[in-house]
Amino acid sequence: MTMRALYLAVLSGLCTLPGAGCDQKAAAVSRDATLAQPGPGAGLKAQARPVGEGGRIEAGGRIERDGLSIAFSMRPLASDRGSGGRVEDDVVTAGADAVVELFVTDAKTGAPVRGLAPLGWMSRSEEAAPLGEAGCRSKIKNYMAGLLSVRPDVDLNDYLLWTLNEDSSLSVIDPHVAFSRTKLRSVVSLAAPGVAFTMTPSNESLFVTLGGGRGVAMVDTRQAIVRRNIQVGREPAAISIAPDGRSVWVGNDGDGTVSVLDARSGDLLKTLPVGPGHHELAFSGGGGTAWITNRAGASVTVIDAVALETIGQVEVGEGAVSIAASDEAGAVHVSLGERGEVVLIDAARRVVTGRVPLHPGLGNMSFEPRGRFSFALNPVANEVHVLDAATGSVAHHLTGLSAPDAVTFTDAYAYVRNAGAPKVSLVDRGLLGGDTTPPVVDVHAGQRAPASVRSGLAPFGMAPIAAAPDGKGVLIANAADKSLYFYTEGMMVPAGSLPGYGREPRAVLIEDRSLDEVRPGVYATSARMGADGRYDVEVLLDRPRMAVCLKAEVAPASDTVRAKCSNSGCIDEPSITVEPLFDTNLWLEAGSPVTLRFRAASKEGPALDAKEMETMIIRFPVGYRWSGAPQAEGDGTFSVTFTPPSAGEYRLIASAPARGLPPGTLPFVPLRVFAPDTGVPLGGVR
Repeated sequence: MTMRALYLAVLSGLCTLPGAGCDQKAAAVSRDATLAQPGPGAGLKAQARPVGEGGRIEAGGRIERDGLSIAFSMRPLASDRGSGGRVEDDVVTAGADAVVELFVTDAKTGAPVRGLAPLGWMSRSEEAAPLGEAGCRSKIKNYMAGLLSVRPDVDLNDYLLWTLNEDSSLSVIDPHVAFSRTKLRSVVSLAAPGVAFTMTPSNESLFVTLGGGRGVAMVDTRQAIVRRNIQVGREPAAISIAPDGRSVWVGNDGDGTVSVLDARSGDLLKTLPVGPGHHELAFSGGGGTAWITNRAGASVTVIDAVALETIGQVEVGEGAVSIAASDEAGAVHVSLGERGEVVLIDAARRVVTGRVPLHPGLGNMSFEPRGRFSFALNPVANEVHVLDAATGSVAHHLTGLSAPDAVTFTDAYAYVRNAGAPKVSLVDRGLLGGDTTPPVVDVHAGQRAPASVRSGLAPFGMAPIAAAPDGKGVLIANAADKSLYFYTEGMMVPAGSLPGYGREPRAVLIEDRSLDEVRPGVYATSARMGADGRYDVEVLLDRPRMAVCLKAEVAPASDTVRAKCSNSGCIDEPSITVEPLFDTNLWLEAGSPVTLRFRAASKEGPALDAKEMETMIIRFPVGYRWSGAPQAEGDGTFSVTFTPPSAGEYRLIASAPARGLPPGTLPFVPLRVFAPDTGVPLGGVR
């Protein structure tokens, strides 16, 4: 369950039963889940149809309750994108992408109801009438509990992962609940290997710099196609979106220029000289000022990002490898790699105010979101320096890392990727303002060090780590393992992994496809439909707390759509099933050894051997961890024996790396442990 879904579950009273997937995290929920606007899908043309018109809203497609009028509509995605494809009768078909919209108005006045954070799901149903309130609430509770046996056919709270691969491709991956099943949604072929990529704030377009002088690819994220290839300067590398989302800035390493593109059309707005060598980019003044480094020169070029005119040069010295800006601190920090020095610049006056000597080998640097502290990574010296912009000095020196080359931030932590080891290092951001250096907590993220393959090094200015939409975890790309790992804060190991489908993911971006307010009272997203037929549309609102169900219909797919889904491998089911041979509702006793048996069966290929299986038992969310090979007992049955050290919730995680199923790919088995001095819980001991 995402943290946003959990937040609404607590508000709605759905997180009241043990096992609903809420009890372990509810105490940590404090973030306001109100959606910002505009967001994904902004600018979509939409109009609610009366019940029964246009085949978009059946009887049951609109409902009034508690003073609100709620209606649901959907239409083919192609009709919004001007793709030139023919859309027959404007009908949504099975397997196709569609724009789905929720219209919420005041039942009496018709005024739009703004600022909601709705959650939505779609599930097939043979019934013509929508579910009643009790049935609707029951379905939503099961969805939010993450039960593998009760999953929606279409999840309207989804997000997609975009990976920049070593070959000339981008992958679009749909991570499902508990990572028990994933979908390779699409593979986008590029004209050349990608160098770096970035996504617009609306999530509608993605821009990729291409090697071999092939310019920049502009990708339509909703349809997963290259909309156009744009010629810019020579050897484009670093790329960044201006904070207002209106322009895309490309550093051209081959001719000492930066190209500025229109983010909506991709048209070239202007090309500006910025000096020789590799370029990195940063923005200050709310995005009104762009700062461009030139590694082979000795200055930073300052550009008016609105007028697209050069307004000055700041001499910093040769060898600038990274740049970061903070509006809160009014500062720009530039790292000089070989000299091992960070140059401090006053952003308003555009003058150097100081220099901080560190160690040679500096690489990427970045300000944490609050804007006071900057992280200067040194993959050569295996260290990170945290600079305090308020004092212009080093606040903390972090050691014990292995070639740290990229950093990403969540609400609570800084995540430093170690290229020299299969791990990420967490630093508590809340401790940065203290006198004591925060501890560095390492979390394993894979089997092989990213730097063990050529594509493992972080692309220019890009992090192979992306913060999850709820701000409470990250996704980590490991090219050496050809995998991605999902980490939830509070755990000692990744919560799951995703295959790279044979490709080496160098970096990852997240496209949030949850319902977002695109206009007053209109909440929209895009989603891929399931099989044809009638659907219940389950909706959970936060204000007032309300669960409602509506109806929709999906038409049969054309032969073309069916063939497309088949050829792209839309669904990737695990090739192994794991079945616990014990009652998962009973309790274990802390301090007493127990043998747990399970059956693992292969859907294809030979039967599993114990040498192919690995098992892990962890205490959730943090604490005890045990791993090892299970014992084979014949007929596909395996067993593990362990002694739970203390009371709490545990998880048995089985995997078969040799069969392409690393830890987290298969569903975990929950275990519950009680302390002997508290008595046997209801249900007894197994």
